[in-house]
Amino acid sequence: MKRLFVSLMVWCGMTALAMAGQIHLTAGIIDPGATGNDAPRGPVYVPSAEIEGNVLTVSTHPDYVLQLVDAGGEEIIYYETVLPAGVKSIVLPTTLSGDYEVRLIWGNWYYFGNISL
Repeated sequence: MKRLFVSLMVWCGMTALAMAGQIHLTAGIIDPGATGNDAPRGPVYVPSAEIEGNVLTVSTHPDYVLQLVDAGGEEIIYYETVLPAGVKSIVLPTTLSGDYEVRLIWGNWYYFGNISL
């Protein structure tokens, strides 16, 4: 029993280390009235993203506008660029440090999560 407990604790520790750079993204709609009746009725695909140092990696995706905004709720855009389809990683400026909300904007949809640089 003790061996099982130790194995479980080691596995949990390794899983936590592996997920340390994962970014929990949530989907949102920029203008709910603009979707009309053609909004998808199924679950929305949310891309996976992770950050390691200043390198942001996003799973397969269409063209996104990438924004880093103030994590405190202010609408201050600190960084904005286009992340073209097929480009999975982008190096963020090393001059940025602190807590930010990362936004991946695609048409009327956006995906957001918090990161620390």
